[in-house]
Amino acid sequence: MKPFDIYISSSQDVFENIALEEYLLTKSKKDILLFYINENAVVIGKHQNPWKEVDLSVGRDYKLIRRLSGGGTVYHDLGNINFSFIRNKETDFVNFKEHIIPISRALKELNIPNTISERNDLFVGENKVSGNAEHVNSSLKRILHHGTLLYDSNLLKLNGSIKPKKPLNIKTHAVPSKRSPVANMREIQDLGNTDSFLDSIIKKLKNIIKVNSVQEIEPSKIEPIAKLIDQKYTTSDWNFGHTPQFKYTGKSGKVYKIRKGKVIETDDTSKIGLTFDKILEND
Repeated sequence: MKPFDIYISSSQDVFENIALEEYLLTKSKKDILLFYINENAVVIGKHQNPWKEVDLSVGRDYKLIRRLSGGGTVYHDLGNINFSFIRNKETDFVNFKEHIIPISRALKELNIPNTISERNDLFVGENKVSGNAEHVNSSLKRILHHGTLLYDSNLLKLNGSIKPKKPLNIKTHAVPSKRSPVANMREIQDLGNTDSFLDSIIKKLKNIIKVNSVQEIEPSKIEPIAKLIDQKYTTSDWNFGHTPQFKYTGKSGKVYKIRKGKVIETDDTSKIGLTFDKILEND
């Protein structure tokens, strides 16, 4: 791999940081390793159904966002570090291990023993500590590989947020999450707070990959990011409307076909065009 510029986001807002990933993927030509830490958020894969993956009940204390890459649902909080390799590639676009191995090595050098699973996640013993996903922009020949690093997360909130409180009768071809038991790496090796853990990882990575520089980046000062947030990442059209088509059977037995978050087919024609949330409200 070519040398990386390491960026550390100053933001803890999931909308800003996910938009930052897309901005760096599409507007930069550099090979970048981005790190960021978000306040409470649930991030679903591009091809997932949020009604099947997430607790969407009123009063939840986390933001919901759909990301560019596929894969399963993950939970972010201030005890979790996110890393993103954003780089140019001419061939072999999808190569998870190429990006996971440096992270795995850095953790091992911090006395956190780990293995890479068949699904390209990191495990400590039987517990998952890192989930990974990739997105390829073939026209620009650039890839985004990102992952989580559970260090000191609230595992109670994590487990409660990434499943619905009341499962719905939904039939879909959307990508389901593969649940695994999880653990915090701070339980294995206490390296101080999350920021200190991040500093330790970067120090180790400098001896594993080639690094040009390490610098802070402020998403709020990059004008196109505000547009991405406003027109894409905070919209219902992106976060819910991009859900693959599915069928829902209500409590009364009525069947609804849902596309782009709205009813497109059902026996009661007066319901066609209603949002799925409206159907749930009245069910």
